[in-house]
Amino acid sequence: MGKTARFVFATILLVSLLTICEATATAQVLYGSIVGIIEDPSGAVVPNATVTIRNTQTGASREIAADEQGRFSIPNVVPGRYDLTVRAAGFRAETQTGIEVTINTVTRADFRLEVGTVAETVNVQASAVQLQTDKSDVRSEISATAVTNLPLPNYRNYQSLINLVPGATPADFQNAVVDTPARALTTNINGTA
Repeated sequence: MGKTARFVFATILLVSLLTICEATATAQVLYGSIVGIIEDPSGAVVPNATVTIRNTQTGASREIAADEQGRFSIPNVVPGRYDLTVRAAGFRAETQTGIEVTINTVTRADFRLEVGTVAETVNVQASAVQLQTDKSDVRSEISATAVTNLPLPNYRNYQSLINLVPGATPADFQNAVVDTPARALTTNINGTA
């Protein structure tokens, strides 16, 4: 095999490895997002309204503007409880409280503003968990309470918790104890390692 042939083979191998690594690196999602539409009492859209999101646990807030069609999208939202306030000229401000955002989900929060002065505010409390209709993927989230309090057989590590995810096969050791005493577990979820 000549130098050129080895170089071409090495280049193809490197590109293949990078493609495989890129596909597996994008699997983790640590944030959620909030989307919605802002309308007036007649159902017409309210363009360019100001949307303020505030984390109720940390107090951190962020402000965005809705587009010309009254739609807004807030990406990369840390999981937690949020209050959303919408303000637009000629309408009363409206606040929805207790909106729950979880990882890898799109939470919908639509607003119907009432005509009024800027000094008036309408508060709406979120009460029930809504069906996610903006994304079609299946996800599972193990809460911090579950991680610390659930009784787990044999080993207490994150890999044992993966067995609780729907579609997961029971964890199995990767290597023999003779070769690797500190061996890791391997798990398949829906046939994917």
